[in-house]
Amino acid sequence: MEKKLCILAIFLLCICFGRVHAQAWSFEGGIPSRLSASCDKELAISEAYYKDGKKSLEWQFHPNSILTISNSNLLLDKDKADKYGITLWIYNEQPQKDSLQFQFLSPKGHISYQFSFKLSAAGWRACWIGFKHMLGDKKEQEIVQWRIIAPNREGRVFIDRLTFPVKKMNLRTTPDQQMPYNNSLTFRDLWHWCRVWQWEQYQYDLPLPIALTKNERDELHNVETRLDHVLALSMPSKESINDAYETFRKANIKRSLSGFTGAPIVAPDELDRSKGEMSWNDIETMLSGFAYDAHYNNSQDAENKYFLVWDFAIDQGFAYGSGMGTNHHYGYQVRKIYSAAWLMRDKIWKSPNCDNIISTLLFWSALQETRKACTQERDELLDSWHTLLMPKTIAALMQTDERERSRALKGLTRWLSSSLHYTPGTIGGIKIDGTTFHHGGFYPAYTTGVLASIGTYISLTNGTQYEPTKEARQVLKSAFIAMRNYCNKYEWGIGLSGRHPFSGSMKDDDIASFAYLALAGDLSGQGDAFDHQLAADYLRLFTGESKEKEFFKSQGIKAAKAPEGFFVYNYGAAGIFRRNNWMVTLKGYNTDVWGAEIYAKDNRYGRYQSYGSVQIMGQESRKASGYNEEGWDWNRLPGTTSIHLPFELLDSPLPATTMAKSREHFSGACSLEGKNGIFTTKLMERDLKNFTSDFVARKTVFCFENRMICLGTGISNTNSIYPTETTLFQSVWEKDGEGVRINGQQKNQLGFHQNMHATEEHPVCLQDGYRNQYYIKKGDVHVQIAHQESRHEKNREFTYGDFSSAWINHGYAPQNGTYEYLVWIQPTAQEQKEIHPLDTYQVIQADNNAHIVYDVITGIKAYSVFEDLQFKDDLLFLEIPAETMVMHKFSDEKLLVSICDPNLNIQEKAYTTKSPSRPISKRLILCHQWELVSESPNVHVEHVGNQTLLDVICQHGIPVEFSFQKK
Repeated sequence: MEKKLCILAIFLLCICFGRVHAQAWSFEGGIPSRLSASCDKELAISEAYYKDGKKSLEWQFHPNSILTISNSNLLLDKDKADKYGITLWIYNEQPQKDSLQFQFLSPKGHISYQFSFKLSAAGWRACWIGFKHMLGDKKEQEIVQWRIIAPNREGRVFIDRLTFPVKKMNLRTTPDQQMPYNNSLTFRDLWHWCRVWQWEQYQYDLPLPIALTKNERDELHNVETRLDHVLALSMPSKESINDAYETFRKANIKRSLSGFTGAPIVAPDELDRSKGEMSWNDIETMLSGFAYDAHYNNSQDAENKYFLVWDFAIDQGFAYGSGMGTNHHYGYQVRKIYSAAWLMRDKIWKSPNCDNIISTLLFWSALQETRKACTQERDELLDSWHTLLMPKTIAALMQTDERERSRALKGLTRWLSSSLHYTPGTIGGIKIDGTTFHHGGFYPAYTTGVLASIGTYISLTNGTQYEPTKEARQVLKSAFIAMRNYCNKYEWGIGLSGRHPFSGSMKDDDIASFAYLALAGDLSGQGDAFDHQLAADYLRLFTGESKEKEFFKSQGIKAAKAPEGFFVYNYGAAGIFRRNNWMVTLKGYNTDVWGAEIYAKDNRYGRYQSYGSVQIMGQESRKASGYNEEGWDWNRLPGTTSIHLPFELLDSPLPATTMAKSREHFSGACSLEGKNGIFTTKLMERDLKNFTSDFVARKTVFCFENRMICLGTGISNTNSIYPTETTLFQSVWEKDGEGVRINGQQKNQLGFHQNMHATEEHPVCLQDGYRNQYYIKKGDVHVQIAHQESRHEKNREFTYGDFSSAWINHGYAPQNGTYEYLVWIQPTAQEQKEIHPLDTYQVIQADNNAHIVYDVITGIKAYSVFEDLQFKDDLLFLEIPAETMVMHKFSDEKLLVSICDPNLNIQEKAYTTKSPSRPISKRLILCHQWELVSESPNVHVEHVGNQTLLDVICQHGIPVEFSFQKK
């Protein structure tokens, strides 16, 4: 009995400690009973200021007064100590040089956790901190009471929006002037938003000039005049002005004592719009709309409201030195605040609150980071370039002292130039192959806008001392050229789309930046006055009229043709195959490249984006090429080998983000002469919810001219409930379109379905509705024209559409399944008369060791070697090591060879890492004696008997190309 009572007591004690709920302390109904002060008269409920509801707690303290809060016992085990914390907002009326002291007490009165909150600013400031980042010895983990100790003087503060204990502190809590030591994550480059106060401690290492020379003044004036022109191009709409007045009406801003009342302004993470609360985007709406009305319509009322909103916003915490609890991603919501400020700059300089407005603009633009050069391992550069480069520029030029403006612009240019380098590993920025990284991966959706921002900055500073360096512009050019290559004409493939599967494209301002970068000087080494390549690309992409277009044409520049060739982007495990205005996106994933970016509410069904996808864009847009989200079967992205799941099982498997990487290294592309190429992948599925962890396959696509030979072997898994398929095509079906053709017979009826067995003796020939032909030599082939029911990738709503599709069915739980088919992309009538496509290539080997193909027309032999391989009858090679791609052909009695290992070989396997791509040594053995036509730093040749030992150093997934001749 005693034992049972003991167990019961322990159980009840655990319940007592376990039921500590996060409590939001409301001051709308009076002073909570658990609050007490050194003197009862110190506490009152006030309507003078509030951050929640319409009231706050006023604490009129005496020297060293104590405000005590009793609470249910809180036992901080390791998990709670890491996650729990406290959040509140504090209003201080006058800046002071002292602090409030927060202390958390054990039953014995021991202070294990404590922190201070500086009263160095006036207005509302957030006080957010987790136990993990508090000070104290942290010896005792039981907390029964906490208290706030006032400074050694009389004064008062107001407290509101108090929650304790917060059970899951925001991971992006932002240190600021009030709590500079808060949150160790700020010193990780990833959380660049949260580093503004850290950067505020930087000191310029550029001297402030005593005075500017006339030339320096003229250059500064040129930049300012150009900025006027850039901002004048985006004239405001009447709607944006109306929105400002309507938002202002809802904000209900009124002066109160030394501050204001009105709609509380908070970060989006704690925003409750149902209570009338507002955030940064509402400040932006009001400031930009009133600035437009004042500047363009000479409205005095708008001008008055503009400055009233500024005073209110600063009082609410959008101010110098304030982190507002968490400031993450604020850049996307404040950009128009800066363009509006530039329009109003003369009036701001004359306003009574000028210093506070400019210090706020400077602080929130993060211009303070540019007091030093950019570190070489700075992450999340795309976000910074995209959202804050123009705010930084405007903030620099808003300073009242022209010497400060000049120094700030010099620092900004130096920072930008030093940030435009090839970044290591998978951190953000530009990679050596021109891919642009965000969220630890190749991400065009963030590239668009980034190129525009930097291009605009280059146009502002062109021909001045503030222009970014030539080396920086060359790095930037590689990103422009890469985007040109993987967009057809403006849009990229689904495999590259991140969490935006059916959207994303180059915009007008990205295209304009081709011209801006071209005009900044030649980057090709030809010594021209401007860059002819970028200019020609601009003329191809830009369809309107502009002074840049007129100038380029006057200089004899003609619009470039659409890119042609095979482009390798192994930082994205991708290949781009192009001819005749069509583009194929080939996409895989590996240990360093994630397969898809899946969020809980974005791209829910995008699991198969990189399962060896082979997406043909035969026209300039996705829709014109047959890709439309309405009714799309997410299981059937062309080229992929997938398990055909119901959408509930294909849905996002994790509650947050899924960015699965493989355990296999071998996935990516190789090219020869930049014209033809290979894409290969060792496919494997991860062990996640609703995944099939033993699902594997080995896939290769050989790309020659306008033909693709697709091989698959080792297709295996134990999923006996749902079939495994390799999709040939899925494209929008239109009643008046071409339908599909099966062995020459047209099928164009909704509801059509046919399955056939393909063999080498009796291959199946298909044609989709977009003039692409498919010749299948192995497998159970299904073709259908169907009205499809699907789900929206964000909200799971039902969508519908009509599609023609074809796939190879590998059955349930296949073991060592295979396929072989050829895709002939938009063959001409003349080609169809003269060429029999199945005679254009020979499969030399197709098993789990290697896929080897010889192309008759180009004379190229291509190898995708999965395991160490020894040859008995190859005319060139005796041995090729595992996970190597090789292409070669004879040309003018020379042997042209390309060798690639797409593995980036990054040591640290993490969401993002600064760990660089490491070299990989490959040794191949060739028959006979061969020697290099010219020396190559990555190629070493040694002769042993009648053999040639070839050592090749591969790095960054870049193909190593060289020429041999017989010795």
